[in-house]
Amino acid sequence: MSTNRLPVAVAALTLALTAGLAQAKDWAWNYETGGSGASPVSGTQRPTSGKNLAELEQQKDGSYEFRIRGNTAPLCFKSFKPALVEETDTTLTITPEPLFGNCERIRLVVKKDGTGGTQQILLGKKGQQRWEDEEVQGYGLTAR
Repeated sequence: MSTNRLPVAVAALTLALTAGLAQAKDWAWNYETGGSGASPVSGTQRPTSGKNLAELEQQKDGSYEFRIRGNTAPLCFKSFKPALVEETDTTLTITPEPLFGNCERIRLVVKKDGTGGTQQILLGKKGQQRWEDEEVQGYGLTAR
């Protein structure tokens, strides 16, 4: 490669790397707990009430990590862990990996316009599992 092409090659590489970084998205929602202190399905103890922040971060490799932070955040989701994210024109469906094996499995179906969403829980035994909206607790899930 000639020396006059080197600056062009470096500029093209810098632009490509910068464009890749600009595509990463981070999302945050208000996540409010309240009502019962235990999950109606598993009996898992939960904080009684409070405002928390649900955060989704896209990594450089395109994967996602999710956590819920705050004084009353569920222990199973307090640290960043991998999450499966499915995106449509109007929603993000986030299925986070819980911190511990005995944690209930949840997923969040959040409206991309920031107006809310639902939390679902995984019910049933292997082979016959299904996601259902958690009706006892509303979480808000509004844009932060």
